[in-house]
Amino acid sequence: MALAPWAAALLLAAVARVGPGVVEAHFARGIYPRVAGLVGEAARGWAALTGAPRRAGPFLSLSEVGILVVAVVLCWLVRRGWRRGGAGAVLRCGLAASGGGALLFLFLWGLNYSRLPLADSLDLAPAGASAPELDRLAGALESQLQPYLAAPGPSGALDPGAALELAAASWREALEREPALGAGSGVLVRPALSGVIVGAGISGIFSPFTQEAHVAAHLPEPDLLFTACHELAHAQGWAREDEANYLAWRVGSRSSSAEVRSAARLLALGHVLGALGRADRERLAARIDQLDPRIRSAMEERARFWDRERSPAASRAASAVNDAYLRAQGQEGVASYGRMVDLLAAEWRAAGERLPEGDRR
Repeated sequence: MALAPWAAALLLAAVARVGPGVVEAHFARGIYPRVAGLVGEAARGWAALTGAPRRAGPFLSLSEVGILVVAVVLCWLVRRGWRRGGAGAVLRCGLAASGGGALLFLFLWGLNYSRLPLADSLDLAPAGASAPELDRLAGALESQLQPYLAAPGPSGALDPGAALELAAASWREALEREPALGAGSGVLVRPALSGVIVGAGISGIFSPFTQEAHVAAHLPEPDLLFTACHELAHAQGWAREDEANYLAWRVGSRSSSAEVRSAARLLALGHVLGALGRADRERLAARIDQLDPRIRSAMEERARFWDRERSPAASRAASAVNDAYLRAQGQEGVASYGRMVDLLAAEWRAAGERLPEGDRR
């Protein structure tokens, strides 16, 4: 009986993977938006109760409260089980509880991993980009980014709360233009554990149990804006990391906010340069040598932030856990984040090697 929840969760996940069209129609665009709306109301209520929208700094999110409550309950159950049946009872209880959690995860959000690819919804044809294509794409991004960088460095005067609101507004604009991009909810929060998250080399985490998109509070402005758009993509039901990264670009690059457009271009350029380096290191070296000094300065400032704030040991551990989790969901581990370049290149090709200028309403 202890294994029954796990058996049900594994069976449900396996069945979902062979029917992506059914998952898309009935879960991703049917059940999920309704469930997400209800769960999101609880998160918004908690934020209002704690005064989070008016706070200058991070606060204890509903997810963080939930983790504390679950930890206390688990300790009590382990103690009770040990007294009544020893290690065997504790193990059975743990298996049943974790299996129940896995089932809840699938029903709340996890089945979105098995939906149709985002490319199908957007009529894109992603394919591996050649080194010359990546070089030209990097050049196009650099050209578009230059007008936004009036001064060296990516940091601006945006308050983190204002930055998150710009990201949320950018998503609202995007859904008006392209309703196919989402049907979820999502609540942006700056968690109390921001320092721990960044120390592990993570900029944001989406919790399907509360519909909270956690974004570390003290990130550089471009990372803050791009991460917020990325985590809100998860809230819209796009579970795969490459798709969420691409949507952060798609939403940000068309935003009416110059800050969001700049962040989208800077972070996208970083991904494209990474792909170019894997394809042709000599071309990458030449591209970086020719890079606008202001853009190079912005990238170096971001790199200095992560070198300063990230703990190598914690980052390796978090990356290993995330890699294992993503592989369990049928993705290519943490490497899947960078595959957003395939979608970006597909968009660029489809537009005749042009990139969107942005919404200047």
